Amino acid sequence: MDFVYVDEVQDLTLSQIALFKYICKNVEEGFVFSGDTAQMIVKGIDFRFQDIRSLFYSKFVLESKSSGQDGRKEKGIISEIFHLSKNFRTHDEVLKLSQRNKENAIITIFGNSGNARGSIVGFGAEQVILVQDDIVRKEITNHVGNQALVLTIVECKGLEFQDVLLYNFFGSSSLKNQWRVIYKYMEEQDLLDPTLRISFPSFNEAKRNVLCSELKQLYVAITHTRQRLWISENSEDLCKPMFDYWKKKCLVQVRQLDDSLAQAMQVTSSPEEWKSQGIK
Repeated sequence: MDFVYVDEVQDLTLSQIALFKYICKNVEEGFVFSGDTAQMIVKGIDFRFQDIRSLFYSKFVLESKSSGQDGRKEKGIISEIFHLSKNFRTHDEVLKLSQRNKENAIITIFGNSGNARGSIVGFGAEQVILVQDDIVRKEITNHVGNQALVLTIVECKGLEFQDVLLYNFFGSSSLKNQWRVIYKYMEEQDLLDPTLRISFPSFNEAKRNVLCSELKQLYVAITHTRQRLWISENSEDLCKPMFDYWKKKCLVQVRQLDDSLAQAMQVTSSPEEWKSQGIK
C-alpha cells in the first residue's frame, strides 16, 4: 500500500499500531492517524496522541532510514499533531427527550409483544437503542424482540444512526449518586443557583477515574446520532445532576412520553434497508 489512513486509533494499542509499518513503506507521507480521545472507552487501553507520534518516529521513520558510513542512521522528520477545533458530527440541539415517568419507556414504545411478528411497527434500520452493558441489552431484547436494533455503547463504535434511544444510562451506571459531582462543576461555571441547598462532593481525578470513563461512554452515545437523540431514564435521582446541567445550558427538551410521541419515534424500514444495515 502507498497510503494508510487509520481511523478510531484511540481503540488500538501501540503494539497493534506498530504492525502498520509492515503494510506501507511510505513513511514520509503515507500515514494518517486520527481519533478522538473523548471516545477512548475500550478497556485496557491508555491512549495519547503523543505516544503515537513517538512510536511512529522510532519504529517507522528511524527504522526506514539507512545507516551511514559511521553506523548512524539518518534522522527523519514527522508532521505536527493537528487538532480539530470543531465537532462536525454533533449539532447544538441534538438532545430532544428525557423520559422520567415510572412506566417503562420501552413498553410504551414497543408494547409487550416480545418476539411477535407481523405488521407491528418498531424502530427502523437507521435507528438504534443504546445501553450500557449486555445485562441491560438482554432485558430490552425481551421486550422489543426483532422490532429494534439493540447495541451496547462499545458495539456502536464506527457506526452512525439517524436516531438513537439511549436507555437508562444513568440508572445502570455504577456511579449511582456520585453523578452529583456535576453540581461542583456547575458551581465553578456559575451555573448553579446559590440559593439552592444541594450537597455535592468535590472532583478529584484520582478518585473519579470511573466517572471519566462513564463520561466518555456518554459522549460516544450522544455523538452517534445524525438527527434525533432520546434519553430515557427510569430513576430521576440518578440522572438529575446531568439533566440539571443540560437544562441550564438549554440542551435538552423534557417531554412526557405518551402514545403520540411513541408513534412519532417509530420508523418503518424495508427489508432491503435492513439488509444494508446488516452488511454494515
